Amino acid sequence: MWRRQVALAALALLVAAVVAVSAQAAPSVTDVRVGQYAGTTRLVLDLTETVEFSVFSLAKPDRVVIDLTGISLGAGERAQAVGRAGVAQLRFGQFRPDTARIVLDLDQPLAVRRAELLEQDADAPVTHRLILDLAPVSPSSFRATVRPSRLTEPATQARRAPSAEPVPLPPLKPTPRRVGYLIAIDAGHGGRDPGAIATNGLQEKHLALTFARELRAALEGSGRYEAVMTRERDHKVSLHRRVEIAREADADLFLSIHLDRLDNRTVHGASVYTLSDEASDIETAELAARENKADIVADVDLSEGYDEDVTKVLISMVQQNTMNCSAVLAATLLPELGRVAPLISRPHRFGDFRVLKAPDIPSVLVELGFLSNDQDAERLQSEGHRRTLAGAIVEALDTYFLKPC
Repeated sequence: MWRRQVALAALALLVAAVVAVSAQAAPSVTDVRVGQYAGTTRLVLDLTETVEFSVFSLAKPDRVVIDLTGISLGAGERAQAVGRAGVAQLRFGQFRPDTARIVLDLDQPLAVRRAELLEQDADAPVTHRLILDLAPVSPSSFRATVRPSRLTEPATQARRAPSAEPVPLPPLKPTPRRVGYLIAIDAGHGGRDPGAIATNGLQEKHLALTFARELRAALEGSGRYEAVMTRERDHKVSLHRRVEIAREADADLFLSIHLDRLDNRTVHGASVYTLSDEASDIETAELAARENKADIVADVDLSEGYDEDVTKVLISMVQQNTMNCSAVLAATLLPELGRVAPLISRPHRFGDFRVLKAPDIPSVLVELGFLSNDQDAERLQSEGHRRTLAGAIVEALDTYFLKPC
C-alpha cells in the first residue's frame, strides 16, 4: 500500500492534531501524509467531504500552500518536521475563518505537477482524497510559478515570510465513471487444461479461478471498480477469446492470473509479466510457450489463427502507449505484491503472451507464486493470504489510476 510505504512516521503527531481539531467540523481532514512516489513528492489529504481548494507557491523561503475552504483547524499554527522528499516541514493553521491552510516548507524547489480531488466509496469513512504531486525543478522555474501579493499566510514567529496571492488551479471534479474503472480478470487455464500442478495435486486452473473471484469481490467491494471475468467456471476459453471479452466489455485494464511451476522446487515468489516479442529469459520463453499452447489442450488446435505473419501483425498493432502503460502498471503492482509476499528475482519480466496482446488495453500477467514450491503452494492455499494479495492489487490499482496513462 502506497500510504504504508511512504507515509512518514514523523507525521503521526501532526495527523493526530489535525484529527483532533477537525473532529467536530464538517468537512474535516482525517489523515495527512507526505512521501515519494514515481519520482515525485506526494501529499495526500483524506477528507470526509468534498471541498474547494487552491494550490500556489511562495518564495523566499520556498513553499507550496494549499487552501481548503470550509474547514476549521482551530486557533494557532502547528508544525511538524518532515525532512524528506524535498519537504523540510509541514505546517497548518487557520488562514481565514472559512479557510484552512496547509504549508509545505521546501528544502529544494518543487513545482506542482498535479492537484486532484478524488471521490472515494460513498460508504467509506474517507469519501474524498486530495492528491498533490510535486516534481523537482530549477530555482528559476520555481520562481516563475510565484506571484507577489498583499495577502499573508499564518506563520510561526520564527518563520514569518513575505506574502503572495494564491494562483488557484482550475476546479477539479471527479471523472464521471460507470462506478469506477472496469477491470478484466482472466483466470488462467480451465477445462481440460489444468495448468501447473502442485505436489499435493492442487491444480492451477482451480486456484486461479478461486483467486480471480476473490479479486473481483475485493475490487467491487471497494466501490471504485467493476470487474468482468473471462471465465466464471471450470471450462475452456481460448486465449484469443479472453482478449475479446476484455475488449467487448471496454475494460480499462486486463489482469491475467496464473501460478507457475519449475523443475527447480526451490524457486519461489510472485512476478508480473508484460508483453514483449522477445522473452526476457529462457524460463520466460518456456512459460510463454506453455501458456500459448493452451489453445491445443481441448483437442482443437486454434493456433492456425495465430500463424507467424498474423502474430507479427498483432504485435505491430499494439500501440506503444499501451505497452508503456502496461509497464507502468507492472511497476506499480510489484511493490504492493512485494509488501505482502516474496517476489522472484527480477520480478518484472517480459514474454510473448497472447493474452497480453489487446492493442488498446494495458495488460499484465500476474504469477502469484510457484505451485512447485511447497512454501508458495501452502501460502496460496490460505484464504487469508489470498485476501491480502487481492487487497494489495486493489491498492496498486488505486495508485495506478491516480494518474492513469
